[in-house]
Amino acid sequence: MQPVGDQNMGDRRAGDDPARRTARRHGAPGPRSRARGAAVLAAGAVLALSVTACSSGSANGGSSSGGALTASAVTVHRSMEIQTGKMDGRSGWPRYSPSSFTAPAGATVVLTIVSYDDGTAPLPPASPWGQVWGGDATYGATTGGTELVDGTPVHSIPNDQVAHTFTIPGLLVNVPIPAAQSSSHPVTVTFTFRVMKKGSFNWLCAAPCGSGETGMGGAMNTDGWMEGHVSFT
Repeated sequence: MQPVGDQNMGDRRAGDDPARRTARRHGAPGPRSRARGAAVLAAGAVLALSVTACSSGSANGGSSSGGALTASAVTVHRSMEIQTGKMDGRSGWPRYSPSSFTAPAGATVVLTIVSYDDGTAPLPPASPWGQVWGGDATYGATTGGTELVDGTPVHSIPNDQVAHTFTIPGLLVNVPIPAAQSSSHPVTVTFTFRVMKKGSFNWLCAAPCGSGETGMGGAMNTDGWMEGHVSFT
């Protein structure tokens, strides 16, 4: 899909709501923002306390089955595109497309995320979601921990430059996505990881990129937009 040639995409999520745009870009968390952040952190904390909880999937909003698998020599490629509200036809609603994918458990997954979103959704300075996660075998994910941003390896994105994240709490996977250079020059993030167990897991965007004063409404709470599912079979 080709990007829409609109040079005012910096306001593509804000619509006509300057209060929400200001709150989001200054990273000011409101009640819903804090609630969502607390929920994600709680998921990670519960997982850290119990490998059994991780294996059962009861604490991560998804489900998993079976024990650890043997690593496979198979490499699969999956891709997602972050579209802006002006691209997907729903003003103020950024969207991951597709919002879900399936991959073989034990295989190396090369995930490419192309984002046309040139506006930021800044995270609070102490937020952990600007860091690249995904190398802790305790949670079933290995080989992660580094991403490529337009070909350059990085371990984190400055919190004030984050536009979105691709976060799987149940696997402790987090892929921060920086803002694109412009609406016609997308940013490409490549993340390589392996999940050593079968199961279905929820992913979400941890950056406040939706509607409302805190940026936590609309697309942020809608499956198929800033939330989805990944399955390892």
